Amino acid sequence: MSSEHTTRNICLTLQFDGTGFSGWQRQDGLRTVQGDVEAAIEAMVHHPVKLGACSRTDAGVHAFAMPANFRTHRDIPLVGFVRGLNDKLDGDVAVIKAEEMPDAWDARSAAVAKRYHYRYLLGESPMPLRDRCAWWVRRRALNLEAMNEAAQHFLGSHDFSAFRASKCVARTHRRFMHKLHIYEANEVNQVVFQVIGNAFLTHMVRIMAGTLYRVGVGHTAPAEIPEIIASMERSRAGVTAPSRGLTLEEVFFDGYPRIGKSSVDAA
Repeated sequence: MSSEHTTRNICLTLQFDGTGFSGWQRQDGLRTVQGDVEAAIEAMVHHPVKLGACSRTDAGVHAFAMPANFRTHRDIPLVGFVRGLNDKLDGDVAVIKAEEMPDAWDARSAAVAKRYHYRYLLGESPMPLRDRCAWWVRRRALNLEAMNEAAQHFLGSHDFSAFRASKCVARTHRRFMHKLHIYEANEVNQVVFQVIGNAFLTHMVRIMAGTLYRVGVGHTAPAEIPEIIASMERSRAGVTAPSRGLTLEEVFFDGYPRIGKSSVDAA
């Protein structure tokens, strides 16, 4: 067990419903995931902490498993962090796991890929117990075959300028997509768009989801996707789908057997 004078690097795996948050990143006067969790940690360790995450989710976006790390000299058992933090946090964010990491490890720089799900909710009426985590599109069906055909054009390395928000400040707009798949979920009337990529631009997955929705309703042909990518013009892509439909499902790190740094572009 660590002494009071040894700095520990603790990784928390967080799960949260983003509905009540103004995104991940701490903002003055607004409720954020980082702000809530940092405050809970500080109440336990009694010193300031900086919680670094592998991703900065937008307002309303959810996470099934988001790793984030902080440093402390406090000699609190890992199970103590899980139990203690969950006692202090509200019910829409929770600590699923706590792990001790090497001193140099950082959640953001160590991530080599991320898996997101975007959920479409179909039907004539909204479903209040489901649409917190889905985009209700008032359709009975989407053409999943056409959407999957279109999605495959995103595979590999591309400049995704046509799929980024105007506020995006990324130095490079090139990203590498490993896998894209659209399928019917087990839940009633839900279609899921799954994407795994090395990194994503601001609103990128949501713009991809909005573009694939246009394919699913027949307004855009799958063969048009390469032209949209090549144009690098935001106006050529679809709408930015609502944030509530997006969930960060999984983060892949160095050494993961299926995805490694050698197979991805630098973010």
